[in-house]
Amino acid sequence: MKKKLFTILLSISLIFSFTGCSKDESMKRAEENVQTQEHTEKIETRTFTDSVGRTVTIPAKLRKIAPSGPLAQLVLYTASPDLLCGLAREFPKTAEGYMDDAYYSLPVFGQFYGKNANLNMESLLEASPDLVIDIGEPKENIEADLDALSEQLGIPVVFIEATLPTMENAYLKLGELTGNTKECEKLAKYCKELLEDTAEKAASIPEDKKKTIYLASGSEGLNTNASGSIHGDIVEQIGAINAARVDAASTGGGSEVSLEQIFLWNPDIVLADTKELYETLLNDPAWQDLEAVKNNQIYQIPDIPYSFINNPPSVNRFIGIPWLGSIVYPEVYTEDIQKEVTDFYQLFYHIKLTEEQLDEIL
Repeated sequence: MKKKLFTILLSISLIFSFTGCSKDESMKRAEENVQTQEHTEKIETRTFTDSVGRTVTIPAKLRKIAPSGPLAQLVLYTASPDLLCGLAREFPKTAEGYMDDAYYSLPVFGQFYGKNANLNMESLLEASPDLVIDIGEPKENIEADLDALSEQLGIPVVFIEATLPTMENAYLKLGELTGNTKECEKLAKYCKELLEDTAEKAASIPEDKKKTIYLASGSEGLNTNASGSIHGDIVEQIGAINAARVDAASTGGGSEVSLEQIFLWNPDIVLADTKELYETLLNDPAWQDLEAVKNNQIYQIPDIPYSFINNPPSVNRFIGIPWLGSIVYPEVYTEDIQKEVTDFYQLFYHIKLTEEQLDEIL
């Protein structure tokens, strides 16, 4: 996520070879796209100031938006799904039956940032989006990067910051951007009230009562989202302590640790990020002497359609706050978790859960 976009742009010439389109041909398409916008019906415009202070001229009414990556795709889906004209990445298998099937037929453009950057410029330009939106953490040199991308595509590009503490503002900015203010204000209100309520509850937990949590990932549980990682901040949010005190990795894959370190940390609770890992930790003899295993304090993180706790580090994790709170501090987090999940899915994922779906999720 921290790699400069300029590096990605330099690699675009390689991507053309996979699409069967030369760089010159794709640049010609970009120019034609701009000309089409300029010379068909006259498009009314307005200005929008994004989260890093860039003032960008955009169409007065947005009809189609392309996400820059999976985080932007997910947040835009929750706020204004009808504006998605394509995907940065296909929705995961876990989302089938929980998101409208129509979105699985959208073209996949690839993503602009990160080690998995794989933008297909030809596919993006064919969809003729009015706007490209990047949502998430502000990256180094983001202003220059997005200006360069906009110039190359011939399409305006904006950035909206969306982290756990800034998600309320992100939805308010999205409402301003898309015009879907009523829906976005509901989402912003949910995020604001949940974080405020959680802050009060976390503050009520005495220091000597705080529990430690180890977030297990990887095939053997020896990868973790350590303290200070954006992928692990739900732990501190509920008033618990992240047991892993090592350098935090910047990616969702997490930091590598040893089993010896985990035993030294001796966490009160272990969270496994997949069903397969959960079963491994329960049955692997190497883990059986860990106090959390002895005390039956191992839990699988729900991951339908996305993880409640870590990946992607986006709005999907807000439902993880009451879920994890109810496990770690049930005397403090007393909400009906089934109702919380049902309400969250209807508001953010636009689906009314059946009893069978609720059972599958939890």
